[in-house]
Amino acid sequence: MVIYFHILYYNTLHNLIVRTQVHAVFLNFSRRLPLMDAPLKSIFEYTDYRRFLREYYAWAKTHQRGFSHRAFMAKTGMSGPNYFKRVMDGVHNLTDNSIPKFASALALTESEAHYFKYLVHFNQAETLEEKDRCFGILMDLKTPHSHYVLEKAQYDYYKDWHNVAIREMLSFFPYRDNPADMGKRLSPAVPPKQVKKSIALLEGLGLIEKADDGSYRAASKFILTDPDVQSLFIPKFHQAMTRLAEEAITRFPKDERYFSSSTVSLSERTYREIIELIRGTRKEALRKVGEDQEPDRVYHLNMQLFPLTAPPARKKRKP
Repeated sequence: MVIYFHILYYNTLHNLIVRTQVHAVFLNFSRRLPLMDAPLKSIFEYTDYRRFLREYYAWAKTHQRGFSHRAFMAKTGMSGPNYFKRVMDGVHNLTDNSIPKFASALALTESEAHYFKYLVHFNQAETLEEKDRCFGILMDLKTPHSHYVLEKAQYDYYKDWHNVAIREMLSFFPYRDNPADMGKRLSPAVPPKQVKKSIALLEGLGLIEKADDGSYRAASKFILTDPDVQSLFIPKFHQAMTRLAEEAITRFPKDERYFSSSTVSLSERTYREIIELIRGTRKEALRKVGEDQEPDRVYHLNMQLFPLTAPPARKKRKP
């Protein structure tokens, strides 16, 4: 069985985000998740309520006599035997009215039902602000375990831009309990207390390691992030870096930063072709970064292409 993981990582010399997919081959896995002879995982381990429902359904079909979509919906007291399946498949969303009914049919405890409620809101949130609010509540509701700690640390890592910048600085600016010096080197400057907090966070995530001489350096490690949580982390990170780019226009002289833009009209086909050109340029930039043996400053490269008009209305098919 082949499982695909989305991996986000940062080049150890410069702060360029690279997305890739690693094909990991696992043997002796059933195509159904979870394994049928294994107990159902706690809901606190999920960041996608639809995945939880799918895995609950697969487990219940084996462990509960007569279980079916219709039987489950009967427990909720709701009409529509196919509603459960359509929610699992992403066709329908749960509502504030149906969430407690599903929680009851799932036999969730009070704390589990509370978590389930905000998990639904997190997955169905239409804005980053709402998604961020719900994620914070989910982190507070999770029972303490290593998976929770990792998720919270990943959230903190992407939340503040200086965490990424500090990791990159270590390639040319050694850290030996000198948070004030490192904080002054950042632009905008960061207080020593925040630098210390970032170092502790990076070390906890395994993104930096301590050398024999007592200094820290970047470690060759990837951040594996659940795609559902990633949908919050990465947009928030892009927003923070875009704000820094806006400030950089006046913070740095022209010969220390580069800005260029064009407003154009494109077809869908040409848009896709330009995206591939941008990806090629990013790969070439990373190659140059890898060849640089004497970095002395941290930069961030933003690459955007976004619409300024709504998409054209689709033509209706003739009957």
